[in-house]
Amino acid sequence: MSSQFKQAESTINNNTLNEADIASYLHHHPDFFQRHTQFLEQQHIPHQNIDGATSLIERQVAVLREKNNHLEAQLNGLLRTARSNEQIMIRLQHLTLELLRADNLDEMISICQDVLNTDFNADYVAIRLIKKSKKTAKDQGNLHFISSSNASLRQFENLFITGKPICGKLPIRQQKFLFSKHLDDVKSVALLPLKTNKNIGILALGSADKDRFHSGMGTVFISHLADLISNAFAQHVR
Repeated sequence: MSSQFKQAESTINNNTLNEADIASYLHHHPDFFQRHTQFLEQQHIPHQNIDGATSLIERQVAVLREKNNHLEAQLNGLLRTARSNEQIMIRLQHLTLELLRADNLDEMISICQDVLNTDFNADYVAIRLIKKSKKTAKDQGNLHFISSSNASLRQFENLFITGKPICGKLPIRQQKFLFSKHLDDVKSVALLPLKTNKNIGILALGSADKDRFHSGMGTVFISHLADLISNAFAQHVR
């Protein structure tokens, strides 16, 4: 609102301007509403026929005003979504650049954990990479790796078959496998398959908020996230 109208509003509030003054001003400035059409949208001027029925014109104006409000709300929603999507793309770009700077797999894993914690607000990050070895993750001395023969992988077969993220509350066995140290703290999870032409591993984002990841949420961006990390890890996982 312009300073002119703020000043006018202040004058009215101070009781120095009455309805007669307003009527006189409008009488001498008949083009006021032509110059300030935005005020017409806020006015409700009932028009009645002789029998008291609402006129067709008034009804049409009310319908158009309602449609205008609805479209404005839709536009605001689209703008909020666009801003959110832009921020996500910036975060994905940041992760991509950080992974390109990494010299080895250990650095990549560390980068993923840091960026997913900070940029993507994941409270907990679990990465399990599949290695063609009979040794267990504990035997290999790195808890990020799991043998391809490990029986625990069977519970994730459907994840690799569909190739799509799963969001929500995990079964207790999967939860324990991924977040054993924070079993009671993780309330919801985004479970992502890491795969290219082969199964590379599993990425899980855990949250202390039970509503953060849920079955009805969109998975387009976290699918992009899984593809990005999968391709970065692929050359280092045999």
